[in-house]
Amino acid sequence: MIKKLLLIPSLLFGLFGFSQDVHFSQFMNSSFLYNAGNTGLVNGAHRILLNYRSQWGSVATPYNTYSFTYDTKAFTKATRKVKMGIGLGAYKDVAGDTEFGTTAIMLSSSAILKLNEFQNLSVGLQGGVMQNSINNSNMRWVNQYDGNSYNALISSGEESAFNSTPFVGDFNAGVVWNYGTSEATITSNDLFSAQFGLSVNHISRQRIKLSNYSDKLHNKFTFHGKSFIGIKDSPYAVVPGFLWQKQGPYSEFILGTYFRTKLKNESRYTGIFKESAMYIGAFYRVGDAFIPKVGLEVFNFNLGVSYDARVSGISGASAYEVSLQYIIPSPMLYGKGSSPKMY
Repeated sequence: MIKKLLLIPSLLFGLFGFSQDVHFSQFMNSSFLYNAGNTGLVNGAHRILLNYRSQWGSVATPYNTYSFTYDTKAFTKATRKVKMGIGLGAYKDVAGDTEFGTTAIMLSSSAILKLNEFQNLSVGLQGGVMQNSINNSNMRWVNQYDGNSYNALISSGEESAFNSTPFVGDFNAGVVWNYGTSEATITSNDLFSAQFGLSVNHISRQRIKLSNYSDKLHNKFTFHGKSFIGIKDSPYAVVPGFLWQKQGPYSEFILGTYFRTKLKNESRYTGIFKESAMYIGAFYRVGDAFIPKVGLEVFNFNLGVSYDARVSGISGASAYEVSLQYIIPSPMLYGKGSSPKMY
């Protein structure tokens, strides 16, 4: 029992050494959270995206992550060569019994440069505030051991040792390259698009301080890519993607694909009837988890559900995740020449 009580404070200090960033396995449905260059890259006029992730619930108090983002294009009629993307995002991450949390609010902007008929380059900047917090009422200490068991009535003497930090500035930057061709007709399904991006988060390396011990947050570097490959004259498409991230000594690599099938074509001219589709596939976080995913697109909504099945580490420490995206379409976006879909 004493060993367990001694271990808990050690684990807490380990959290301060590395605060895990907001993390979603459905990275293709995470908007500009992992790359500011994605701001305004919307196949429509406006995009709203909600994400929820819960992990470790089967073996401990779950780690829950929530996020909200909204982005759109601005000054679209000012010039045909350069457009601007703007967005607002927020997320909250709450971890374990101590409710170690991270809350962030950010404003995001991008300059989207049209290189030619098929390509554009987006450069994004992001700025906001971040705060860390902890609930010390759930901590257990050695001096609360009465000789037989843990006694919550005994004062730990550590009540004032842990406090929430004030909000600090957080700054991110990224670049995204896009290539895409339009469908020849609304039923040809010969659309092709590809995207690659690089980003760096936490440029300011803000300091985390919840006790007398403090540490700087590591920069996070991200390289990602995805594609939409329509299979001509069929309702099917292949959508592969990958994500590599490194933050301090920690890194991850996710890759995989899903298969999409149209359930209904959109109206060619009026857009009264929207395209609907479903998709199923799987991704793999190298050395960690197998991630099956299913989704449905209908009435401008895109709902995705995935499950992280751990293949290493603690047995049963899996996660599930839900994403819900809503895109308000641009006027006259229907029929021949529609913009490529990117997920």
